[in-house]
Amino acid sequence: MHVSRASARTGTRVAAAAVVAGLVLVGCGGSAQPERADRAGGSGDAEGDAQPGGSLVELTVPAGYDADRGWDQELSWVREGSETAPVAVAPGSGTVAYVVADQAEMYVQVRKVTTGKVLWTSAPWTPPGSLDDSAGYDPAAIAPASVTAVGAGGREYFVAWAHGLDGKDELHDGKEIVQAVVYPADASGNTVAPLRTVDVPVTANDGTAQGEAVVRDGGAGQALVSWADGSDHHSAAIDVTSGKVTSYDDKGTVVGVSGQGPVANASGGGFGVPGGWSSRDVAPEGAAAEQSGGFGTELVNGTAETVADGKVVASWAPSGDANEDGSEDTVRTVHDAATGKVLLRTECRDRTLTQTFDSDDTVLGDSVLTSVSPSGRYLAYGWMLFDIQKGSAACLAKGVGGDEGRKDMVIDSVRDDGTAYGTVPGSDPRVAVEIPASTGTPKALPTGTEIPAYTPAGAGVFLTWMQGGGILVSGRVEG
Repeated sequence: MHVSRASARTGTRVAAAAVVAGLVLVGCGGSAQPERADRAGGSGDAEGDAQPGGSLVELTVPAGYDADRGWDQELSWVREGSETAPVAVAPGSGTVAYVVADQAEMYVQVRKVTTGKVLWTSAPWTPPGSLDDSAGYDPAAIAPASVTAVGAGGREYFVAWAHGLDGKDELHDGKEIVQAVVYPADASGNTVAPLRTVDVPVTANDGTAQGEAVVRDGGAGQALVSWADGSDHHSAAIDVTSGKVTSYDDKGTVVGVSGQGPVANASGGGFGVPGGWSSRDVAPEGAAAEQSGGFGTELVNGTAETVADGKVVASWAPSGDANEDGSEDTVRTVHDAATGKVLLRTECRDRTLTQTFDSDDTVLGDSVLTSVSPSGRYLAYGWMLFDIQKGSAACLAKGVGGDEGRKDMVIDSVRDDGTAYGTVPGSDPRVAVEIPASTGTPKALPTGTEIPAYTPAGAGVFLTWMQGGGILVSGRVEG
């Protein structure tokens, strides 16, 4: 099997009545032979087989990982260039889930990250009908199905989801929905039934960076569904423990959920939890009172960028003058999502965006990613790396730290020891970098090095495009 140099990077199974697992395990304490399970009651092979033969795909990985110990799994059904990788990691349990396709049916399979052992496989799931024939949709950008991990009440869940048309046939147009199927991450068995299936009506004309609609961990036990209809952004939250759906159309642009409600950016600027705390009350030192809204308008200062692990990453227009090169050292803060309390403040200029981001720059093709270390100490957002415990931050924007010739960098993932991995956007061949949080000084890795999309304790999960289409999911244990 051949693997292209491009990384699919972030976002698995076998079964009695269902699927071929086809895993390769080498040096992990599991079976040295590929685990397989015969499909019953159907024909054809599932499009989720790993490379047979007992040898790992050759990957060049950072020094923190052992290239000779791990496992590989092919997801050959994933369209080449797709903007959503159907892979998710639950860090608490150290498990990885991915979606395997078998003709029109999908399955979720879960493995232990460090050993590759199959823990469970779902019963077959048929996602809603394709949107390929609908006007305005880009088939290459819409994944038939994906999966995300959500934590709630000390338990982890995997949420398989798909955006499509329900009930479409020769006589009916069908109803556009996002369907979410919730499974407990700690399940077991070969035909695991979902705890619940939830349909959320959507009308996504404009789409998002990850396709026409996206589902992710919103925080506070909610799977957050986001979509765009023209210039209007919409969101709804699914409580994974009850299936309750809460619409946030009247709450502004929601970036996540706290235990007190949605964290949203208001149309007039500023952010917070409606009926709870407001950015006006937690503005940091050095932030201006207002920020430009364009066309000569002024808005309340403060923008919530994302919510992760109960924390809000925000940016603020500075009150001081611009730098000599015209750049601004934007004020950055990390807040407690429930109270708004500032946990960390720093300054970091915006990336220059001198080169276009593409699907080889980040895990899912996004220009900005959010990653949290398994313990929660380190939080990475785009080109910033925060050490919550120390209250420090590293800025990886172009020219920071007196090195005016240094390029922009974007972080993909961060380990519990504070080692972060990322790339130089637009580099060709792609430049991978390693950044220790203790110094914030990046180091270029050898050409061709793959970096982990996910960094659960004990192993890294790597996503790489295969030649001709499909994604290779690889686990490599820590060295």
